[in-house]
Amino acid sequence: MTRIDSTATAGADDRLAATGVDGDASGAFSSDPRRQRLARFICLAAAVFGWANLAILGFVGLSKNPRTAGFDLQLLLDAGKRVAAGESPYDFNAVAHGLEARDLFYSYPPIVAQFLAPLPSLPSWAILAGWCLGSAVGLALAAGFIARSPVGRSGSGRPAGSYDAALVAVAAAPFFFPFLVSLLFGNMDAWFPFLFGVVVLILASGRATPSRAASVAGGIALAIASIVKLHPGSLVVWLAVRWHRGSEPRSGLATTIAAVVAAGAALLAASLVVGGIGPWRDYVDYLRVTSNADLATWLNIGPASILALLAGDHNLAHVIAVVSAVAAVVATVAAARLVSDPLLSLTWAIVASLIVLPVTWYHYPVVLIPIALAAWLRSRGTPDGRRVTRALLGAYVVADAAILIPVALWLGVALLLTAVSWSRPSVPDPASEARLRKSVSAADGTAAMPATR
Repeated sequence: MTRIDSTATAGADDRLAATGVDGDASGAFSSDPRRQRLARFICLAAAVFGWANLAILGFVGLSKNPRTAGFDLQLLLDAGKRVAAGESPYDFNAVAHGLEARDLFYSYPPIVAQFLAPLPSLPSWAILAGWCLGSAVGLALAAGFIARSPVGRSGSGRPAGSYDAALVAVAAAPFFFPFLVSLLFGNMDAWFPFLFGVVVLILASGRATPSRAASVAGGIALAIASIVKLHPGSLVVWLAVRWHRGSEPRSGLATTIAAVVAAGAALLAASLVVGGIGPWRDYVDYLRVTSNADLATWLNIGPASILALLAGDHNLAHVIAVVSAVAAVVATVAAARLVSDPLLSLTWAIVASLIVLPVTWYHYPVVLIPIALAAWLRSRGTPDGRRVTRALLGAYVVADAAILIPVALWLGVALLLTAVSWSRPSVPDPASEARLRKSVSAADGTAAMPATR
């Protein structure tokens, strides 16, 4: 068996990086320091402009009557205010009459309102500003973590620079309309790039495996996302099937599953301690009352809504919603069992989770932002790196254009899946790697000495 002696080839390894063969010698940009500084400046300028524009849009939207910004957040704050007053977080008067899917009312589990109960005393603009700032910081942290994690490493095995990855993510985010919408609305989805970014850290890549801390953090993040929005809970099925499949480190997946269960139980216990069983009974009753809402609208891009509209029968939406949920679970199991690449498998499972519930809004696919980052980062310096980047840019543009025709967002999702598929790392060939290192060393006037055993 032949291996490359690490001490004998340390210099060759550095020279490989210096040539830019692997494309990531100096972080996520270029190996040329001047081009790297220019890229950083452009990203920083774009970030400042984009987030300043978001702040202006938010301020203008809050000043209008009725508000055009922060109205989703206001529903959460009103529910928190009711909890602070010792009442149920649910307003049954808001759903006493015929409902449509687009109607606004608090429908999250009680724990969300209980957590937000201390906030309503603050000014609305301050809460929305903190909401956006916290989401931006969370996204930057997630991007940095992914860059240093196994799944974010490029074909050369070197991690990208955390700063560069975070800067790219923060610069692109305010121009990505699904994320912009979730921020302006004050929707809980604004936090999902961070939560799902932490979930992505549980993925192994090649011989590299996630740490125990990453597995625990990923489980906690998934538990929070599942309690808040319910539909991410289908990813627990993906974890269980993936663990049973046994093609990845089972201990890491087992740790993640245990963390999901423990965190979910702890959150539920905390909710019961704060409010007792009453709010959860109201929640079940609320779901029953709202289950008869008219789901069919072109703003709801879920299969139930779109197919019912195409059939011209709104009543079909509820039947199709059940079929869609079952299909999502089946697709999750299939992705876990049949797709070997962990990132691509998780991507399919996340896409399937978007149709578990009967409603899928335009801003839901923000959960795929960390997936796009991971695909881009691991494709750097590979033969497919450029076409992966082009596919991701295509998905970005299509998602923005879909604000006019929301159902077109699924085309952007398809482009993302294509990019993730193209970004799959190839199995390294030790012999080819040795020849490459030797040729670079020879060109530099030195020889890489292999060691055999």
